Amino acid sequence: MKTSLRTYLYFALTLLLVSFSASMVRAQYTFVSGTVTDAKTGEPLPFVNISFVNKNIGTTTDLNGYYEIKTQWASDKLRASFVGYKPQERMIQPGEKQEVNFELKQTAEQLKEVEIKADKKKRYRNKDNPAVILIRNVLKYRDQNRMNSENLEYLEYNKYTKDEYDLNNFTDKWTKRNSLRSFKIAFQYIDTSDMNGKPYIPILIKEKVSKVYYRSDPESEKEVVKGLKLSGFENSVFGEGVSQFLDKLGSEVDIYDNTIDLLDKSFTSPISGLGPNVYRYYITDSMMIDGVKFKELSFIPRDPQLVAFTGKMLVGDSTLNYVVKEIEMNVDSRININFLEDLRINQEFTYHDSIGWILTKDKMTVDIQPADEGLGLYNTKTVSYDDFIINKPRPDDIYSGLNNEVIADSATDRDDEFWKEMRHDTLTDQEEGIYQMADTIQSLPEFKTVANVGEFLLSGYTKAGPIDIGPITSFMSYNDVEGIRFRVGGRTNLNFHENWRFEGYGAYGLNDERWKYSGTAEYYFSKTPLTKLHLSYTDDVYQPGFDVNWSDNDNIFLSLRRGPADNMLYQQKWTAYFQKEWFIGLQNTFRVDNKNLMSSAFNDFVQFGSDYTPQGDPIDKIEPINVTELTLRTRLAINEKFVQGRFARSQIKTTAPVFTFDYTYSPPQISDYEYHKLYLSITKRFKLGIFGFSDVEIEGNKIFGAVPYPLLVIHRGNETFTYDDRSFNLMNFVEFGSDQSASIMVQHHFNGLLTSNVPFMDRLKWRAVVSAKAVMGSLSDANTDTTNTDLVVLPEEMGTLERKPYVEVSAGIENILKLFRFDIVKRLTYLDNEGVSELWGVKGYGIRGKIQISF
Repeated sequence: MKTSLRTYLYFALTLLLVSFSASMVRAQYTFVSGTVTDAKTGEPLPFVNISFVNKNIGTTTDLNGYYEIKTQWASDKLRASFVGYKPQERMIQPGEKQEVNFELKQTAEQLKEVEIKADKKKRYRNKDNPAVILIRNVLKYRDQNRMNSENLEYLEYNKYTKDEYDLNNFTDKWTKRNSLRSFKIAFQYIDTSDMNGKPYIPILIKEKVSKVYYRSDPESEKEVVKGLKLSGFENSVFGEGVSQFLDKLGSEVDIYDNTIDLLDKSFTSPISGLGPNVYRYYITDSMMIDGVKFKELSFIPRDPQLVAFTGKMLVGDSTLNYVVKEIEMNVDSRININFLEDLRINQEFTYHDSIGWILTKDKMTVDIQPADEGLGLYNTKTVSYDDFIINKPRPDDIYSGLNNEVIADSATDRDDEFWKEMRHDTLTDQEEGIYQMADTIQSLPEFKTVANVGEFLLSGYTKAGPIDIGPITSFMSYNDVEGIRFRVGGRTNLNFHENWRFEGYGAYGLNDERWKYSGTAEYYFSKTPLTKLHLSYTDDVYQPGFDVNWSDNDNIFLSLRRGPADNMLYQQKWTAYFQKEWFIGLQNTFRVDNKNLMSSAFNDFVQFGSDYTPQGDPIDKIEPINVTELTLRTRLAINEKFVQGRFARSQIKTTAPVFTFDYTYSPPQISDYEYHKLYLSITKRFKLGIFGFSDVEIEGNKIFGAVPYPLLVIHRGNETFTYDDRSFNLMNFVEFGSDQSASIMVQHHFNGLLTSNVPFMDRLKWRAVVSAKAVMGSLSDANTDTTNTDLVVLPEEMGTLERKPYVEVSAGIENILKLFRFDIVKRLTYLDNEGVSELWGVKGYGIRGKIQISF
């Protein structure tokens, strides 16, 4: 979820860099709504085309004949047209909100194949419906009509992908503002969209050239990427942010798949086995092409809130096995997807004797609108294919490997001659101009200022030449051990060095009057595949059982807790590791940690069997606890997708599982304790179409050997009021410890399925989310042996999970104001423990919240 927030903030910066703020865009909007009915019967007409005359701005009516259009580029005339009816035009008043209804008269050539009027007296049925019979025939021959059909043993072809990103939804008045005079070079490339008529400025192009190899038995498809290019602001935070945002849009669209993943959602394909249950189908036209009869099959979701498409497809007759020759898919803006103004997918298929029907044109345009009236962003993705080679086997190593996509080492280093040769189409003047425009704009002082301000807002760091100072959220915080804590830190950026990165901070607590500090040095041998060396030293407080991966632990917003923060320790830690990515998806890390753990004013490492003074103070203590751990980590993420930033990576979650396995050994020659540790983690996302998606994580730990409690598996608790996906949100810090454990965390997002029919929730686009988390564990006899003076007494608040597992569940609402999520969390076990969270006097309940922005 942190990726979703960071991605959107980068997206906001994308708009900020050119406009300074979306509030600068203000214009008169025209809002027209109404219904279209049959002039004779009064029945509503679905799928009627509504458009402004002489403009590329329009929509279609829904099942009730209703339409609405909101735009700032309206003409003064609106047109309604539909097959079998006479077109009709009506005058409108631009800049006003108004209702315009149409009554269309039938023509003599009205389609007789099927009635498409939405007769409210007759319920839509699948049974004996010619349109449903037609789509079932399409489904019957679906596998046969796919390009990689069963009778094709080998196939290879060249593939060219171009992603273009454009700033849109501005006016002439906006381009003439004095504050934007330095950016006038960008206005030379203004064009108008053929999707919804908005003017746009190209700002970035991402290109990819690859060779695809397919083998049917054993089935394998491998895409070898020969060239990758991000043309524009690739070396700025702008380029990094746009990449992170736009890679969320989704992968390639295969209409024959049951689900199509776009915008973090799984859309049900209109050619899915579930199609007849999700869509209503209508035959809206028929035509002859090359002597073959084709029918236009239109489709619309049964519920406009469902994650599904509206559109039409051109379907052949039985002589062509009901193949889909063309398809257009649109997304209704009423669907529960944030920031989506419009989305259109167009695909065309052509018949080749040796292959069958192949995809020859693939275009997807997405219009992202963060605010109702402000700047937006187009993403237009076009894919073309050529040079098909049939049934020519290649060596087995071409088809082998875990990843479907392999990136050549030289892919990002291709020269201009390579791209001129490999592009299937030449770039337009607007696209070519992005190179010059990006270089010019990045040199402007205004751009640098806005970029620095934007980066500070989203990362918490402010740029000072080659150094970034921050993060601001950790400048001051509070805990009971240190009291008020002040911290100042920084890190180097690309202006310092492309491969070296240094980071550090200094902190001071007013209560313990003790300095803390940390320093890190990293060298990146390569970033894709990743190979780096890391060295660091930290002398600071340490909170056992507190582990969030979206923030530093001393974030000021985490200072507010439901209990005292007094069970912290002091830690001095040296770390060195070498990380090697053998190929995308497989990493090994060899790590060495040397740790000195020391007690704080609120706790002691009391030796088992210790005597006590008359005042009750322990006499025998173990201080410090010193260990050196050697760890080998293996991480396997098949077909992993990510965005490589200037240094860090941002993972794009897919349905592919991620496996992480650690083996750790602490040798007695250089440690106070000898032990072995095993750790296994498996994470996976399950996309369930209209039912949403689930994220599942399973973890297991095992320690062989006797260790003091700070070295046990201290289960991740959370005493803050934030909701953390990977923590037990009503478990206290240091509440449970184990030397062997297993846990599972399941979180399901319904994507509006449950709330789409709830009054006011559907209009606010709230979404339901539920979770369940459980952990079971135990302590072996070796770690409960009170006669072993090498061990220390467990803190009073720490217990074990011997009797039963710890379990908590939650139910919440997300997408509140497109920003917030709140959960009611219920703890089901160990309710008699000290410090259990209460809500209105009832034990085991709590309300937790988080900032979470997503599509």
